[in-house]
Amino acid sequence: MKIVHCLNQYMPDAMAGSEIYVHTLAGFQNRSGHQVAVLVPHIEYYNPGKIKNNYQYEGIEVYQFLENGDPTDRQIHYGKKKPSGLNNFKNFLIKFKPEVVHFHELNRSIGLTIEHVKLAKQMGAKVFLTAHLSSYTCNTNILIRQNKLCNGVINVFQCTACSYQVLFNIPEILIKPLTGLSLFLKKSYLLDILPAGSGKTLLHVTKTIERIKSDLATLVENVDQIISYSKWYKEILIQNNVPIQKVSVVPVALVTMGHLNIKSVLKTTKLPVRFVFIGRIQETKGIHLMIEAFRHFDKQSAQIDIYGAAEETSYYKDCISKSADVGSVNFMGPLKREAVLSTLSQYDMFCLASTFSEMSPLVIQESFAAGIPVLASKVYGNIEQIKHGYNGLLFDFNSPDDLKMKIAYLVNDTSIISKLSENIIPPNQFQMVHEAYLEIYNRTYI
Repeated sequence: MKIVHCLNQYMPDAMAGSEIYVHTLAGFQNRSGHQVAVLVPHIEYYNPGKIKNNYQYEGIEVYQFLENGDPTDRQIHYGKKKPSGLNNFKNFLIKFKPEVVHFHELNRSIGLTIEHVKLAKQMGAKVFLTAHLSSYTCNTNILIRQNKLCNGVINVFQCTACSYQVLFNIPEILIKPLTGLSLFLKKSYLLDILPAGSGKTLLHVTKTIERIKSDLATLVENVDQIISYSKWYKEILIQNNVPIQKVSVVPVALVTMGHLNIKSVLKTTKLPVRFVFIGRIQETKGIHLMIEAFRHFDKQSAQIDIYGAAEETSYYKDCISKSADVGSVNFMGPLKREAVLSTLSQYDMFCLASTFSEMSPLVIQESFAAGIPVLASKVYGNIEQIKHGYNGLLFDFNSPDDLKMKIAYLVNDTSIISKLSENIIPPNQFQMVHEAYLEIYNRTYI
């Protein structure tokens, strides 16, 4: 079978969860005798003259197609202009002739878009999408509204108001009137005649929500299956009128290199309780919440080691600055993939303070594989894997105070951690994911 996996960036330039997932899947498929390639756009605007066209990464063929559009062009954002690299994408499909085109992310500007999905279908391939994020139904991609889990149903008024709060930080008193104005301008067709600028962008949110709804319907028409690796997002898709027969769930599985015997790493926890985080130093991971919570503990009672590469962002610099006087917080730098499991096993608890609804964090499975429970925020992707008080603990969304209380709970009785560890079930191996995808690819669709 000829399979091409499509996503917006790939190793070695990007090495986050989606890239690792795709690379692991492509490797299994390659070793099973399938002809597999990865296709990514080269966005000339960001890296002029540095297109690689074709290279290999750990045995996987990676191709780039040129996208020379301007990502700041609002006509593309508004869906009024197609990406300029679409024809280059088409030329790759003509040359490679894939039987399966498998998308792993879509944008609403340049890069991979709904237009690429439509083109792949028009050219006769079986087309699939794995939803790694909730952006197909949620403009903010966090599925949290007013600090509570959102039901995920696309509602133009509510989603517009939520976008104003989350993305634009509009004061609460102004959100309803601004939402009403945006709806009025859309219905009266006055949005299109407004001059370009930040005001138009602000008032265009209602049309963005409608585009999300329209794109989801177009996606359903042009894919053979949408694959989620969480049950909760399947339910949200169905609530947004995606036919149940169009959605498959392939549960998350361990992708990290290496293997540990959980029973061999179970240990008695003593003070200090040693927490760990491994991942990107980004606001969505809630590093600032960890720093604020651990500020209340000395390093003799609880401490956290944070592994992640330094980033040239104001957020990273702010985290380093805020933690300078916090002795219980240590930034450890990057960690190689092959060292993840052995490193995790040296700690008592993983801390995941997600500030958005992650689909199904792979790092939870890695922690379970290393035999350590997880302390995580109450968002969809976390609560599907963690049963509070059984194999981990959950704290209130965006609440450093509740995180602090949960840490204190463990510090006051470290035996709880051992009890949580005993209830951990070893994660699925990725072979099961590989087999599930082959079954989906080979299924006959009506």
